[in-house]
Amino acid sequence: MDSFDSSIRYAVVLCGGSGRDMEPLSVGLPKSLITLLGVDVLTRILQGLKTAGIEGVIVVIQGSEQLRRRALQVGEELGLEVEVVEQGSLREVWGALVAAKNSLVGRVGEGSFLLSYGDIVSTPRFYAKLVEDSSAAGYPVASVVLQKDVTTYGVVKLGSNGAIEKIVEKPVSLDPNMGGYVLAGAFVLPTSIFEFGGEEDGFIGVLNRFAETYTLGISVWEGVWVDLGYPWDVLTASSKLLGELKQSSISIHSRVSPTAIIEPPVVIEEGAVVDHHAVIRGPAYIGRNVYVGTGALVHSFSSLEEGVSIGAYTEVSGSVLGPGTWVGRGCFVGNSVVGMKVVFEPHVTTLSVLRDSEMPARLEPTISNGRPIHKMGSVIGNGARIGANSVLYPSSRVETNATISPNTVLRSRV
Repeated sequence: MDSFDSSIRYAVVLCGGSGRDMEPLSVGLPKSLITLLGVDVLTRILQGLKTAGIEGVIVVIQGSEQLRRRALQVGEELGLEVEVVEQGSLREVWGALVAAKNSLVGRVGEGSFLLSYGDIVSTPRFYAKLVEDSSAAGYPVASVVLQKDVTTYGVVKLGSNGAIEKIVEKPVSLDPNMGGYVLAGAFVLPTSIFEFGGEEDGFIGVLNRFAETYTLGISVWEGVWVDLGYPWDVLTASSKLLGELKQSSISIHSRVSPTAIIEPPVVIEEGAVVDHHAVIRGPAYIGRNVYVGTGALVHSFSSLEEGVSIGAYTEVSGSVLGPGTWVGRGCFVGNSVVGMKVVFEPHVTTLSVLRDSEMPARLEPTISNGRPIHKMGSVIGNGARIGANSVLYPSSRVETNATISPNTVLRSRV
């Protein structure tokens, strides 16, 4: 790399991962298409790239026609030149990038590009700051964030010059000499990066070899950032996005009963109905064509995506309900991640308070009366049906299209 071209016009977004750790949410639905506050993850990424001045994007997929159509549709809406490339038999992150090599080099030659993982949730400023920091530094950079639990990330060790000296992938514990910065899934790199690895190499190894030869700086991001690696990351992402709300936005095409109580900040989208004596405590999101029944209670940090219906006297707390989900009367859904078109028959209860020994990786505590409590309700796959009067223990998992009989007590998964 004789010189570094800091003018970044093209990006590569990697959406070809299997999403195995996100199951059952990712069964039949690529995790890049999971919806948060009415916007799917891929659209958020493309919007951020547009904000950063990107003109063209190569989206790498693994056989998903849903992703192909969505990428092209959003690109057209945003005025981005989007090309969709199949990952094919090439494996992992580096293989996905290699799949984009010919198209990328054909556009930028020996120049530079922005690389983003396709499962990152952040705000539009995330990508703009990365491009600005790379331009100011005059060399390639990786976006990094500070994390308490680093065991599921690539951890960055910085040299005396403040650049990356080494990356350790998913360490068992944090080396105190390394600090807590981890790769944030976005990079500005030269196309000469392809000289540092073959098709079967791992991306972290390629980056380490590159950093041994050239300067690889960092762009520190301190805003909203979540890597969707596990189902409960959906709760974290929704919570952080809702935490960014500063005021309410209630569509004039929604219908809110005069006896309902709305505690801001709350977003209520077009076509939504909030019935008599319902209570919505912000920050919360009520999507398009959602129905909130009589006397229902929607607690803070809950998101009801498009077409959700919750019945009379149902309570939803700190949960994400996917598009088209129907919840019968008298249910309690707490700290749960619910897929698309799930049916809760009346009087279903999801329990959520975990024992210390049950805590999954990355799960962030909620604060109750000033003390942290780890809560994880149920993870329910698309199209599942939960029978009336059932009780789901903390961390229960219901697979895609599964049916639970009425009066079931579920202690693990079905």
